[in-house]
Amino acid sequence: MYYVKEVIKNMKLTLKYKINLTKEQEDVLRDLCFYATKLYNTDNYMRRDEWEKTGKIPSWYDQKKALINNHWKNMLPSQTAQAVIKTLQDNYVLWFKLRKTDKDAKPPRFRSKNMLSPLTFYQQFKIDGDIITLTMSRKYRKEKGIDKLILRISKWRDINGTPIMCNILHNGKHWMAHVVYEISEAKIKQSPEIMAVDIGIKNLAAIVDTCKNTYLFSGGTALEVQHYFNKEIAKAQSKTDKQKLKSKKVTNMHKKKSKQINQIIHTTTKRIIEIAENNNIGTIIAGDIKNIRKDKKWNKNASQKLHSWGFAKLTKQIEYKAKLSGIRFEMVNEKDTSKTCSVCGTIKKSNRKHRGLYKCKCGNVMNADINGAANILKKYLQENNISRSIGNVAMPVVYKNYNVIPV
Repeated sequence: MYYVKEVIKNMKLTLKYKINLTKEQEDVLRDLCFYATKLYNTDNYMRRDEWEKTGKIPSWYDQKKALINNHWKNMLPSQTAQAVIKTLQDNYVLWFKLRKTDKDAKPPRFRSKNMLSPLTFYQQFKIDGDIITLTMSRKYRKEKGIDKLILRISKWRDINGTPIMCNILHNGKHWMAHVVYEISEAKIKQSPEIMAVDIGIKNLAAIVDTCKNTYLFSGGTALEVQHYFNKEIAKAQSKTDKQKLKSKKVTNMHKKKSKQINQIIHTTTKRIIEIAENNNIGTIIAGDIKNIRKDKKWNKNASQKLHSWGFAKLTKQIEYKAKLSGIRFEMVNEKDTSKTCSVCGTIKKSNRKHRGLYKCKCGNVMNADINGAANILKKYLQENNISRSIGNVAMPVVYKNYNVIPV
């Protein structure tokens, strides 16, 4: 089984593979994870000591140098050990920044001795079909007599990219390999057709294109998943607070919630790109929503929906998948697009009625999110001096997410 996680930076794609292990192979991985935990805690002890003495955080370079003869570090492949040190360095940098606003913020904790710390490999791994080969350190080879660890993964997927990193971790049930590939962007299409996407809550995405096609992606299933898990998590946390115990049930529910929401985002964005390809779209435009939380006042329920959804994640997946398909992706300022009539240009907040209806005195009556998407498209056309008229758009095709049921 493989899973896909979309990442926008530098066109990198992460594939997640389940690893099929023998007892001997699992013992080796557990040893390596144990060494990584010991290294993390040793490094943490040294950093805390340095902080208490000097009030400064040692650099990553200084810590690598200070740990050069450390047993746990040398039992790990060199780049794997460096990744452990870098992770702790990043945690300390975040803590140091947090102290500026919260003087009671505590430094990074020590890891439990039983924690299976993740293992990061860069040049010391190789993929050949469904086989991942990990190269051991010189000290490990000398003490354990094992030069390489050869792992078989399930349902390997052929991809046109270069593997540049591999993370080995235990997710609580299975051993997984998260392999990061660097991939090339597709050749940009020369089609003049443009699609505008308005990201929302009740409707995850409203779409209008220059061919007057319109589409709505309902957010109902996502909100149902959100409501169900938030309610169940709140119940469990209430009991947990009384018992003053960590709840494994709460953790599992958070994971299930995240998995289902991510699946909805993936399914939605995949379908959006399929529509763009079928309609020969050359450019996708999305409203810039980076300041949406800061600029708007929300009631408690809307705020919960807004913050838990993660608009940026949905937008980034559209951008990433568009680039893979050779479609340009750009963003425009969303200001006033929700309260402007896309037909006559009248700006009036009260025109946006209840239940997602936009109604203007000029006679324009349409779904409010479709109206917003049409305004995003018109704004982009105007800003780029593109002479295209979208006129009256068609009734939207509505898509809903199925087979995503709270369990």
